[in-house]
Amino acid sequence: MLDSLSEILQKMDGVDYSGAVMEHPLTKKTILRVKTDAGRLKAADAVKKAIQELKEISAELRREFERL
Repeated sequence: MLDSLSEILQKMDGVDYSGAVMEHPLTKKTILRVKTDAGRLKAADAVKKAIQELKEISAELRREFERL
């Protein structure tokens, strides 16, 4: 899920960098790094927008899957 979120973030205007890293497979801890142009967009706002977009994409995928 974080890879998809990171991909959406990378396409956003004002986001300089986004990446998801798994700290260690045994700890199951993942880290999402987001760097933005703070004058244009705050990282927290970018993540909120990306989550909303991912929800919309997921809902559309579900609708299409249920049509099958």
